Amino acid sequence: MQKLTSITQFEQLKAVFLENKSWDAQYRLIIQLGKLLAPFPEQMKVESNQVKGCESMAWLIHSEQQGLYTFTMDSDTRVVKGLMQIVTIIFNNKTREEIALIDCDELFAQLGLLNHLSPSRSNGLFAIINSIKGINHID
Repeated sequence: MQKLTSITQFEQLKAVFLENKSWDAQYRLIIQLGKLLAPFPEQMKVESNQVKGCESMAWLIHSEQQGLYTFTMDSDTRVVKGLMQIVTIIFNNKTREEIALIDCDELFAQLGLLNHLSPSRSNGLFAIINSIKGINHID
């Protein structure tokens, strides 16, 4: 199995999910991925950085350098942290235009995620994605 720390592209992530076919194995994988989230500064855990629509406490900040966006996220739950790491792999180091074109429904279908997440987890996941896609409305 590929080392989780070396996963930077969706295709690598997909290969690891395919190696772990059972939902139990994938669930453990999601939790392991959550441990790889970049540290989130405590002083940034403020209401303005909270993801609205996520049942768990979740925070998201972004930065832009030379037209490429990076996202730093955190949550108070292990599973949401893992989902955030998946989202980070999908969206980090992309332009606004690339971010706008990403079809998360399709990508998550390829991973088999949406079949197993509870409705509230799915809603939270898409709240995070909608926050990311909202950067296209920042001047």
